[in-house]
Amino acid sequence: MKTLAIRLLRVAVVVLLLGTVLVQVLLPVFASEEGKTFPEVAYLVVPYSVAAILFIGCGQVALLVVWRLLSMVNGGVIFTRRSLRWVDVITACAAVATVLSAGVLIHMLGFVPGGGGPMVYYLAACVAGGLAFVLLMVVMRGLLESAIADRTELDEVV
Repeated sequence: MKTLAIRLLRVAVVVLLLGTVLVQVLLPVFASEEGKTFPEVAYLVVPYSVAAILFIGCGQVALLVVWRLLSMVNGGVIFTRRSLRWVDVITACAAVATVLSAGVLIHMLGFVPGGGGPMVYYLAACVAGGLAFVLLMVVMRGLLESAIADRTELDEVV
């Protein structure tokens, strides 16, 4: 069962990675079309596209780290100190993605004509969701540290 779950998760990671690469390639095309449709905000096409591509890149790095953690689970070495740095990478990716999206939303609120209205709610959801995920990863890291300590202690006893 463990092997089946790992294989299915790897398939999901590959599908997600391919999808995100496709979105990264098509995003500038769609953004430039929006810039032509709304010329008053055409100057934002490049910076917002870069922010979106970096945001997606954070997700891609996190997916690659999940792949690495799945390899560690499959190899039976997940309860080692090496796995902690990979969890830290996921946490950092989530924090960077949250800051990127919050920065874009704050910019839209303050400097883009017509950027008000629901943007406040989007900003609140972005910050709350990002912070919740980062805190969840911090808790998961703590649980992993505890499991590593228990495993080390058990290995010493045996």
